[in-house]
Amino acid sequence: PVDGSTPQRLLAKLDRQIQEVTWSPDGRWLVLRTDNGAAGAGDIVGIRTSGDTTPVPLVADQFTELHPAISPDGPWIAYTSDESGTQEVYVRAFPATTAGRWQVSNGGGFQPRWSPDGRTLYFGSGDRLVAAEIRTTHGFEVVGVKPVLSPAAFPTDRFHQAYDVLPGGQGVIFPRQWQATPAGATPTVVEAENWLPDVRALSRR
Repeated sequence: PVDGSTPQRLLAKLDRQIQEVTWSPDGRWLVLRTDNGAAGAGDIVGIRTSGDTTPVPLVADQFTELHPAISPDGPWIAYTSDESGTQEVYVRAFPATTAGRWQVSNGGGFQPRWSPDGRTLYFGSGDRLVAAEIRTTHGFEVVGVKPVLSPAAFPTDRFHQAYDVLPGGQGVIFPRQWQATPAGATPTVVEAENWLPDVRALSRR
């Protein structure tokens, strides 16, 4: 509970450092991405949250996998891999990841994120955010890809998720690009008190 009324408990422990974590929509799986500091070390591992909690390799090979994202309805997992020599976005069946694999991006792709209805898969490509229309009536199919936005401030973090899709698919949210403090300048520290009511008010707009 977020109020701290119960002690913390161990959910997962791997033999490598964990860099990214996401949950399956039904709460039955915890999906982890291991550190990419060595060749082939960026693997995607799943751990069931009840019963047998033995780590299950979901996408684990000599390539570097990043940015795991499970579809809202649960049967697909999107991720980034450099198996082609450059980062591209792929989708596999979930949790039986050997049952099917599809390449979504072409010419570079990273940071996949699903729309709330699961019909669109967003991802970064260069300095752009693009959207792939998905059809799953008979398996998995990419119907079309179109650019969404191309701001100079779009975060091109190649190793971690740096944006998210707003509820209802009404937009995306991402931080401004970090700007280094000029030499000789003094950084500004801002203290904000009682900020939670403001966040709640903004979220209701």
